[in-house]
Amino acid sequence: MHKKFWLETIYGLFFILALAFLVTRVTAFNIFDVFDPIGAVFEDMESTDIVFSQLREDPIAEEDLVIVNIGDLPRAGIADMVNIINAAEPKVIGMDMIFRYPKEDTLGDLRLSDAFSRVENLVMYSKLVDIDDDGEFDSLEVSYPPYFNYGETAFTNFISGAATQDDLKMCREFAVREYVNGEPELAFSVKMAQYMDPEKVERFLARGNDVEDINYRGNIFDYGDTAYPISYFALDWYQVLDMEFAPELIKDKAVIFCYLGSELGDRKALDDKYFTPLNKNYVGKTHPDMFGGVVHANAFSMIMSENYIDEMGQNYAYLMALILLYLNIVLFTVIYKVVPRWYDGLTKLTQLVEAATLFTLNIVIFNYFNYKIDVTLSIVAVLIVGDALEVFFGVFVNLFTKEGRKELRELKKL
Repeated sequence: MHKKFWLETIYGLFFILALAFLVTRVTAFNIFDVFDPIGAVFEDMESTDIVFSQLREDPIAEEDLVIVNIGDLPRAGIADMVNIINAAEPKVIGMDMIFRYPKEDTLGDLRLSDAFSRVENLVMYSKLVDIDDDGEFDSLEVSYPPYFNYGETAFTNFISGAATQDDLKMCREFAVREYVNGEPELAFSVKMAQYMDPEKVERFLARGNDVEDINYRGNIFDYGDTAYPISYFALDWYQVLDMEFAPELIKDKAVIFCYLGSELGDRKALDDKYFTPLNKNYVGKTHPDMFGGVVHANAFSMIMSENYIDEMGQNYAYLMALILLYLNIVLFTVIYKVVPRWYDGLTKLTQLVEAATLFTLNIVIFNYFNYKIDVTLSIVAVLIVGDALEVFFGVFVNLFTKEGRKELRELKKL
């Protein structure tokens, strides 16, 4: 009896795994996408988004970095801003923008080039380019070399999942370092942090992760797009040109020049703007909440505070799902054998409780320990095991028993 019971649970495990494999093969062709409008709403959401947007305590404002909005200024105006900020003696200046070609205003180009030449620690924009679409980066796009070949470059690419400009640009993580024709190129935020504290960056790189989740701290003033307080101080272009700031605000700090709209608070500006986990509308997002320069600032803050997000490996996620699946098979087999009339009710209740517990546990652990547990496979395993096991006993097992085949033959006679 005991041997038969354990054999049935093992056979049931293999049956459910085979069934799950077949289902994933079918859904891989997107056959059912047209019937899944709700799934389309939730596909860009992670459970940990709730922690960022709703549960975390207000973070401490960043004190080592200031963001400067270039607005729609011409290059001559940007040159004036760089000179003014540089005179306040920042530790490093980062330019999150590209100057691809010379302008007709040659004087403006020369003024900007001269301004860059005066900056002691300068990080210039670069973009990783995959020319052959083979998944490997072949070249770097940089600003026009004859005029703007100053400082060091660092790539500004984000992992956003957006194939076109109209796609949702959801930014949760960033590549730490990439290689272009064998030469290493650091991410923009990593290079900025390296000038501020090279030892912290060395420890960050020693983590050995090619991709890191961004432990978001907050945003600039954003008219309520996020529930977070203002965590980064931003200067608008006219405040810099009119010198409406104290030099002490800039001295020995990192400064990022970037586009934040025609002026701060410009809600119509969507260029270089992303959805982040801070978006208070974490389901069915309607308006991107953070400019790229602020995303870089958040990654910079994570490195400087050494407050990282760790994540369960994929192999452990598979193992946890497999263990939960088998434990539920054993439990549900007992219910099926002992109290079959209660099977549907008890299994459904157990599945709901387990799925809710896994979901809550993931949120609690992430909130308190900055550790992401991948419970997706486990929840799927819990939710399918009841019905799949019923199919196993009701169809598969009956096909291999004399009683089951007899009932089919009697049905055929009718």
